[in-house]
Amino acid sequence: MNKAERQQKIIQLIEQSNGKQMLGTRELAELFNVSEMTIRRDFQDLSLDGLLRRQHGGASLAHQFSNTPSREIGIVLESRKAKFSDPFFNAVLEGVDHKLQELGYHIAYINTGAQVITTEQARALLKSSNASGIIVVGPPLGTESMEYLRANVPAFVSIVESLRSEHDAITFDGYGGIRKMVDHLVELGYRRLGFITGRSEPRHLGYLDGVKAHGLPADESLSIIVPFTVNGWTPDLGHVGAEHLMGLAEPPDAIICASDLIAIGAIQWLHQHNIRVPDDIAVTGFDNITESAFTAPSLTTVHVHKQLMGELAAERVVKRIENANEVPLFIQTPTHLVIRQSCGSR
Repeated sequence: MNKAERQQKIIQLIEQSNGKQMLGTRELAELFNVSEMTIRRDFQDLSLDGLLRRQHGGASLAHQFSNTPSREIGIVLESRKAKFSDPFFNAVLEGVDHKLQELGYHIAYINTGAQVITTEQARALLKSSNASGIIVVGPPLGTESMEYLRANVPAFVSIVESLRSEHDAITFDGYGGIRKMVDHLVELGYRRLGFITGRSEPRHLGYLDGVKAHGLPADESLSIIVPFTVNGWTPDLGHVGAEHLMGLAEPPDAIICASDLIAIGAIQWLHQHNIRVPDDIAVTGFDNITESAFTAPSLTTVHVHKQLMGELAAERVVKRIENANEVPLFIQTPTHLVIRQSCGSR
């Protein structure tokens, strides 16, 4: 039996099941006396022709999923604010869109967390949408709706943080980036380093370990977590953090911020209180958003490959759609320092 005959027979067998059964790779391999890899390639060919819908461990007829065309991807931003107001997310989305177009796919929708809070909203989204995969951008908000999407969308990829081991995740080396920043500031002669973040995560741990490694003051008051609201990590967090740090009996001589937006807010507060950057205090950020090059002074920061992360996520979600047996990957992109004027020199 040649390839064309075998693939035709696969279609016939699935049709005979009347949609009540998904035919698996193992049973078909045994039936045709070929390898499971050969059957997977058959599924791939038939899927690209629009005849089959691939699922984990097997395949079923494409017309059973006529409401879910295979070349559309949904985007959910783990944010409650406007869709395109976060410069970090915007750069990631640019990468997603570019790579999806290159692969012959397109974005079906871009929703924020505010639009998919409840399980009912998540269920309605899947019923009304033609997306065959979802990319989630941002740290998890922990809603029941996200649990529902994870359970009901086989092609599910997260950006920034890993949500579950069975799904692909594209993230960045936040810990290593902050360690490099601590090393840089110490090399410049700074010895009392403050830190502002929105929550405890790898960047925070990188700061704590970096301070410890250099034998710097381990003063808990120098490390401040400003709980963020539904609007995310905004400059307001920098305002609050800078006010706290500069109100200490012994203020820091440098402030490391876990994001550029936090750093921009910290610099604003310092300017408003006639504290000069970097003459009186150094300030650094993280992300290297476009705006960081245009602060006064320009912001020393840690570069994150935001567009690349979007491109990688697009590649992974397409692979999951086209090959249900694709092994999920955890991909951590590197980070590096971008030295500008806000940390000065000593």
